[in-house]
Formats: sequence, structure tokens, C-alpha cells
Amino acid sequence: MSKQLFIIAGANGSGKTTLAKELLPEFGLKFINADEVAREINPDDLQAVRIQAGKLVLKKINELLLQGISFAIETTLSGNFLVKTIKQARQQGYNTALIYCFVDNPNICIERIKVRVKRGGHFVPDEDVIRRFYRSKSNLWYKYRDIVDKWMLFYNGIEKIELVASGIKGDYNLLDESSFELFLKDIKND
Repeated sequence: MSKQLFIIAGANGSGKTTLAKELLPEFGLKFINADEVAREINPDDLQAVRIQAGKLVLKKINELLLQGISFAIETTLSGNFLVKTIKQARQQGYNTALIYCFVDNPNICIERIKVRVKRGGHFVPDEDVIRRFYRSKSNLWYKYRDIVDKWMLFYNGIEKIELVASGIKGDYNLLDESSFELFLKDIKND
């Protein structure tokens, strides 16, 4: 079997972890999640160890790439740090797939995070959620979809998670036009 790198992406509160837990078990991949790493370091204050957890995540990613081990990573995709990782993985013969999860608007993410916090999960400030919501979508569309082997776009509405589109670079199959339009409506090319 070839080496695989799965990137589960989306804004905070969009349902990335839920989607990952639904999709990844059949592949038996190591799963790297910065929130889980932070929880291992300091379960009482994830924000306090955010930078330390981020450094450990990068270290784990590099170790897995060096060892040629298939894995999955969760990210908001609100930055550029994975561009180099994806290019490195592809140069090393990895098949790369980006699975992106989105919702209607950042307010849904904020409300889901409030529910998560009540259940003992971690908090993310509203302004971070809003900023990442838009930046993440833009980054998928303008930076990341062209550098992975395959991408899939999932809408995580109220009822269920559904595949909206999948593609290779700019070529894609559209399965749900209205959800796809919802995804595209507020993307800006920064």
C-alpha cells in the first residue's frame, strides 16, 4: 500500500474531529491533532501550551515523513505551514488528500464551541473563530487544493455530514450545487 497523508481541515467548530473519527478508522492511520497534543501536555489549560503543542505536532509530522509512515493531521488550514509539508510528502511519494469540512457561517462554529466547552472541551475566542472561518476557506480554494493529489469538500449542516464536491486541482465533481455555492459565497483571494 502506498504512503498516505490525509489532512482533515476546516474552521474551529466545523466538525473536523467528528468527520475524522467517522472517516479515518478504516485506514488505520496515526492521527495528529494539536488539541490532543496540548491536552496531553496540560489538560487544564490548552491555550497555555498551544505553542509548545504546535512545535510537537511539527516534530511528529517530520518524524512520520522521515519514517515513511502514513498518517492524518487535523488543521484549521488558516495558515500556510502545511504547504511545505504537503510538498515534502509528495516528493517522498505520499498520496495526499485534503478533506475539508464547512458550515454555513462562523456563528454556527461559535455555538458549537460553546456546547463543546460545556462538555469539557476546549474554548476558542470568537474573534479567532471568525477570522479562521474565512481565511481557512480561502486557503483551501486558493492555496491548498492545487498542491494535494485529491481534495474533498464536506458540508456539516444540522442533519448530517455530506460530500459536496471532490476534485483534483481545479477539476472537480459537484454533488450538491447549493452547498457548493454556500461554500464559495464569501471566499476572498487575499
